[in-house]
Amino acid sequence: MELKLAIIGCGTKATQYIQTWIVRSDIQLLGVMDPNGKAMDNVCHIAAEAGKTAPLCFDSWQTLLKDQHQQLDAVYICTPHANHAEQALLALELGLDVLLEKPMVTSVAEAEALAAAQQKSAKTLVVAYQGGLSPLVQELKDAIANQKYGALVSINAAIWEDWADKYQGHWKQVPEISGGGFMFDTGAHMMNTVSKITSKPFSRISAIMHNHGFPVDVVTSVSGELNDGTLFNLHACGRSIRCVSRIECFFPQAIVRICAWGRWMEIEDAQGNVVRKDQEAANNLMNVFMQSRNGEIENPSDVQQGLRMAQLWDAIKLSASQHGVPVTL
Repeated sequence: MELKLAIIGCGTKATQYIQTWIVRSDIQLLGVMDPNGKAMDNVCHIAAEAGKTAPLCFDSWQTLLKDQHQQLDAVYICTPHANHAEQALLALELGLDVLLEKPMVTSVAEAEALAAAQQKSAKTLVVAYQGGLSPLVQELKDAIANQKYGALVSINAAIWEDWADKYQGHWKQVPEISGGGFMFDTGAHMMNTVSKITSKPFSRISAIMHNHGFPVDVVTSVSGELNDGTLFNLHACGRSIRCVSRIECFFPQAIVRICAWGRWMEIEDAQGNVVRKDQEAANNLMNVFMQSRNGEIENPSDVQQGLRMAQLWDAIKLSASQHGVPVTL
């Protein structure tokens, strides 16, 4: 069955996905909205090159949703973080399934409101964390739950990027719009993947942030404990090179490494032998969304996982505001 889709926000990330989705026979892009007309023109150009009908263009996301919801099945929202809750709430109220860019929301209060709206509407909401939707991340989650390599001992995670300079002056460094800095932007992938694979509640955390002269946090270090006593560290450095991550899970019988986006996983045994697995990401995002809304699989990145992430982020901010004073979740 063809998915009739609208997209709110046609920036770099959305455009990357559009180039993949537009050629699919099971997706029809009916409408787009972006405050930048050139961004929408670019989407129409991509559609023309693929031999597809250009989507309708709107200068208001409210107008797009209210005027087109009866013709639509779903909406993909790829806008600044602070806009997510309001836009997703209206989409759910109008009976649309939602593929929502990460992070889901900027606070626990927004997460709770979105969870209530999703439950009332009975529509599907999938948060577009590549790691949250990755089969490799799910495989690691199952291995931890089943103690495949023995009981999980600890987790050490890091993510880094040349983010501070790359996005200087961008909305990502405006706190009122972004909801945070590097930790809440690129670093959110790391937080979400660690949160997902453990499946255990966070017990307490201690966090320190440094801005390095920028209006938002650039470097964040978090130490914490799950409620079963498992220790973890999260380190995000937004003033480094490239965009890379590594999450290391330590077991008595193995060390398992995975990236925050779930694109690869390495399993190292006691003899130093390493088995590597790789996962394609772009189509997987849409495939999992469609399978979730069709009831073929359980939603692996739902509002409850988004709420858990919001609780962790609120605790990190609270601890960092007190320069590392431990916070109990």
